[in-house]
Amino acid sequence: MKSSPPKWQAHDAVDYDRTMGAQCGNLLNEIVTDSSRRRSILTKPQELHRELFASFVPPGFDEYAGTYRGTLGTLLVGRETTSPSQLHNGSYAFCASSDVPERIERLLDETRGFLYDTNSKANDYQNLLGLAYTFCWFGKIHPFLDGNGHVQRAIFAAMATEFGYPLSARFAIHPRPYDRLLATALEIFTRAPEGEEVQELPLAAEYLAFFLDGPFNAPRKHVSGESL
Repeated sequence: MKSSPPKWQAHDAVDYDRTMGAQCGNLLNEIVTDSSRRRSILTKPQELHRELFASFVPPGFDEYAGTYRGTLGTLLVGRETTSPSQLHNGSYAFCASSDVPERIERLLDETRGFLYDTNSKANDYQNLLGLAYTFCWFGKIHPFLDGNGHVQRAIFAAMATEFGYPLSARFAIHPRPYDRLLATALEIFTRAPEGEEVQELPLAAEYLAFFLDGPFNAPRKHVSGESL
């Protein structure tokens, strides 16, 4: 009988934190200083995932790094992912693997639209909602078997920098800079009925604003009040 492909948790690898911390420190500096690096991340995040995680995959399973769940002809077909719930006992599911390749490419197109639409007259709050939209949908799609959060945060950093918003000192790609508050907001977004996800964006945006300086590092009531 053919054995099932192994599960994968990158953080179980030897020297994971030390190696990933160094990689992500360099990556964040490149994101802030190099526009071509930002554009690459926003166009082909699977290449970034391969760069960060290739050394941590199980032996003989190189395609785990840099391959989207559901990619035909790979061991990523039919690989579903879940996360422990912050709200209830048990877990909740991310997008079905069969939907991932099409949905992630659509999200990347939408993200570049937020950033580079020359006709856009979006204000700071609308840009923040664009950041939250990409951040939340990337989390909901969960395109990789593991390591989604690191790529999600790299995309956030690249997108914010392209918008011209400085990142705050609270932000990091590794280790994860947020706790149960944002994890709960992401779960609420992910579990929202299809077509109703956008109603949950302000909750995540409220938290994500704390990772930005510029107009977001000022006294305000609530982000959703546009009082930036």
